[in-house]
Amino acid sequence: MPEKGPMEIAAWARTLWPGSDPGPLQIEPIAADGSARFFVRLITGSKSLVAMSNPDHATENRAWHYLAGHLANLGLPVARVLAADLEQGLFLMEDLGRRSLQEAVLTAASQQEIAALYEPVLAMLAKLQAKGAQGFDLSLCFDGRELTPEFLLEREAGYFWEEFVLGACGFDPGQLPDDLERDLAQLCQRAGQAQPRGLVHRDFQSRNLVYEDGQLGLVDFQGARLGPAQYDLAALLHDPYVDLPAELREQLKGRYMELRAAEGPFDQNEFQEGWPFVSASRVMQALGAYAFLTRRRGRAHFAEYISPALSTLRALCESPAFSGLGAYQQLVENLPRDIDPKTLRITNEENQ
Repeated sequence: MPEKGPMEIAAWARTLWPGSDPGPLQIEPIAADGSARFFVRLITGSKSLVAMSNPDHATENRAWHYLAGHLANLGLPVARVLAADLEQGLFLMEDLGRRSLQEAVLTAASQQEIAALYEPVLAMLAKLQAKGAQGFDLSLCFDGRELTPEFLLEREAGYFWEEFVLGACGFDPGQLPDDLERDLAQLCQRAGQAQPRGLVHRDFQSRNLVYEDGQLGLVDFQGARLGPAQYDLAALLHDPYVDLPAELREQLKGRYMELRAAEGPFDQNEFQEGWPFVSASRVMQALGAYAFLTRRRGRAHFAEYISPALSTLRALCESPAFSGLGAYQQLVENLPRDIDPKTLRITNEENQ
């Protein structure tokens, strides 16, 4: 199905606008970041709504639509869907705002102010992790029902390997440490089997959290599935978009565990045991994504986040938890200390 342009999307939304005829609509494109979906903000007077177009992705659209309702029923701050055409891949929803948590954090005056920004986010995540899997229809997941060891090995460690290590860094497979394949499999086994389990958003980072006038909004949740509860917190605290100081990360992790324990049974020891492995898996996924989006999609602004992600991965590998994964530690240590976005090898081809 051909993609619709902004004027066609606005015309569709205008016929379904709640209340009276809105009259002429001002159209404001919204950057979709790493997504292939297309968003526009539609404005009339003091009211604005958001329309999303995602043709030819029926299973993804079905998952997004279901999750919008499921998360809303949990009391989480997602946009209310006002109209949907699943056949065309068109949705009209509330406008949660323009400002992201990333912007709020980067303009905060102190670590104390940053911690205050994260307090409601951690409370929301604790609720999502504790309650989200209840009544969740796994059949409506797209791209997998669970973050298993096999999924993490193929789709996160494999993504990191192909797009970042071999692609962006240009490593020769023959020059890499012996036993690296074994170590990656062991790391993903520990990450994928980490306890406790829960509903995982899968991209719970500062750009997917709207923060407008002190109100939170959660977006980009269509990839949610079951998985280790550490995953979303790792995405939030090891987020290269804001690059939190190590001591603040520890403080926020401790606060999350307090909030999660208040929501129901929660074993902090098993959470801590799985934390370093799930964290490493998430950071590898991010590095793979930044390399892919920069080199293959031409979205060069993602390259600036490679350096903080590399620093985070290197720090994680200094944990005693990785002492039995010497080949993996050697690989991480041999990765470039920094990658200059201007010299990153660029190719916009989908396949090399």
